[in-house]
Amino acid sequence: MRAASRQSAAGSLHRVHRGVYAVGHRSISRVTHLRAAVLACDEGAVISHGTAAAFHGLWDKWPSLIDVTVPNQRGRKIDGVRCRRCRYPTAEEIEIRGGVRCTTVARTLVDLAGMVGLPTLRKTTGRAAILKRLDLEAVDLAMHNAKGRRGLRSLETALVPYRTKEGKAPDVRSDFETLVLPELVELGLRRPECNASLHLEGEKFLVDFLWGQERVIVETDGRETHETATAFQADRLPDRPRAQSSATPLSFARLR
Repeated sequence: MRAASRQSAAGSLHRVHRGVYAVGHRSISRVTHLRAAVLACDEGAVISHGTAAAFHGLWDKWPSLIDVTVPNQRGRKIDGVRCRRCRYPTAEEIEIRGGVRCTTVARTLVDLAGMVGLPTLRKTTGRAAILKRLDLEAVDLAMHNAKGRRGLRSLETALVPYRTKEGKAPDVRSDFETLVLPELVELGLRRPECNASLHLEGEKFLVDFLWGQERVIVETDGRETHETATAFQADRLPDRPRAQSSATPLSFARLR
């Protein structure tokens, strides 16, 4: 510690947390901040909850404090770090991401279920599906391990639109699609095929939602999601009714 103090005074070490220093300069990346927080906590600490959600790309906004789950209920207070007191994750619920120990997406969803409302949970679950990181089997196991924790019923509700007979989350590709899909399912409609390819008159089209048996499609994107008006028109089937404004970016069509 004396050596560290001397080097800190000389400007070669810069304190991030007690006992944790940046070498050479004060400017460090967000990932380095996460590593420092884990090092500053008890051995076995992992990034979790809202910070893990942002780290995985499930949230756009990062929490003001770094969420860390520690393996025991004791621990000193660390500036900028919020120690979460909950069941420590199993080995299957921890991964190394960018050199940082953090909870998996599945465990992160379980942790968030007890701290956010259903709308946020639905949006977060949808983002996991967009990123192709919604492993339903892993989420079910994490939920089983978390019996008795708050929010599990809300999480199950948020997962309903993504539970297919094949056991694989549907191929959603935008936040708006993940807003529309639950509405379609809750209306009692048969689950559509997502981002389905159609070949009509020698041309290939990609449609957001398809009911093949009924020969019905639903599009969820408006002109603002395409780079040019030409690209917008090229993505549409001939003679398809189109949304008239970005405020109602839905279009429906029955295939001939």
